[in-house]
Amino acid sequence: MSIAAAGLSGGCLLLDDESRTEAAASTVPPTAAPTTSVTEPELLTPYTVVRGDTLIQIADRHGIHLNDLVRVNNIADPTKIFVGQILLIPPPPDPDAGPLLTIAPATDPVLPPLLPTTTAPPITAPGSG
Repeated sequence: MSIAAAGLSGGCLLLDDESRTEAAASTVPPTAAPTTSVTEPELLTPYTVVRGDTLIQIADRHGIHLNDLVRVNNIADPTKIFVGQILLIPPPPDPDAGPLLTIAPATDPVLPPLLPTTTAPPITAPGSG
C-alpha cells in the first residue's frame, strides 16, 4: 500500500510536491478586486453649543429634524447638552425627495347606534319621604 493510499484510507490525502502545486492552483479561486461604490459622503457641519442653546433650537436653526441631530451625535439624553460641546449637523433633507413619512387619513369608524336611555327614579334620602 502506498503512502497516498494509506493516507486516503485515514480520511486524508497526501500529495507529492508537484501534485500539491497543481491541486492548489485548481482549487484556489482567483481573487477579485474589491468592488467599492463611489457614493458622496454625507457632509456634517460642526457646531459648538453656546449658553442658552437647546437641541430643538439648533435643529430648527439648521432646518433639520431633532431626531436626526440626536442620532448623528449619538446623544443618549437629549435634555443634556453642554456649553462648548461640538455637535455634528447633518445636511437638511432634500425637499425634492418627498415626505419621509406619510400618514393615511383617518377613517370614520362604524359606531353602534345610540339607544335611548331610561331614567331611574329619583333617590330620596332615608327618612325624608
